[in-house]
Amino acid sequence: MRAFLAVSAVVIGLTAPSLSTAQGQRPRAQLAPVKSPVEARAGAKATVSLRVQLPPDIHVQANKPKDPSLIPTVLTVDVPPGVVVEEVTYPPPSELTQADRGEKLAVLGPEFTIDVLLSVSATAPAGTVKLPARLRYQACNDKVCFPPTTGLTEWALEVRSQ
Repeated sequence: MRAFLAVSAVVIGLTAPSLSTAQGQRPRAQLAPVKSPVEARAGAKATVSLRVQLPPDIHVQANKPKDPSLIPTVLTVDVPPGVVVEEVTYPPPSELTQADRGEKLAVLGPEFTIDVLLSVSATAPAGTVKLPARLRYQACNDKVCFPPTTGLTEWALEVRSQ
């Protein structure tokens, strides 16, 4: 029994560094607001856009994957009082065929843009407000999907009085 425990400890000790290295090399999306600050008049609508760039040969699932067990790509924008997210528009997905799956996957990548339509209240005060956002996604290549992650970004919204 002691020999088994000693061998197990050595195996765990040898594999742990390689596991942490694999985790550290997980593909990450580069997120960049297309324009910031974005100007908007109180009482009007404005659109902010996010450019997403993935490493080569990496994709993410569409916002509405064909297989409900897959993790969708979702952009969440935290808006201040007086600003409402009207709609988040994702690009049309591409279809990906994998040898071990019968059904094609709906995927995005390696580069795409997400648009967010905002409505600014007529009573919103003039000035600059921050719009922090989170993109939750799961990066995959043709062989493996990596653990899901969340990328952070932010826009500045310059509100002008009517």
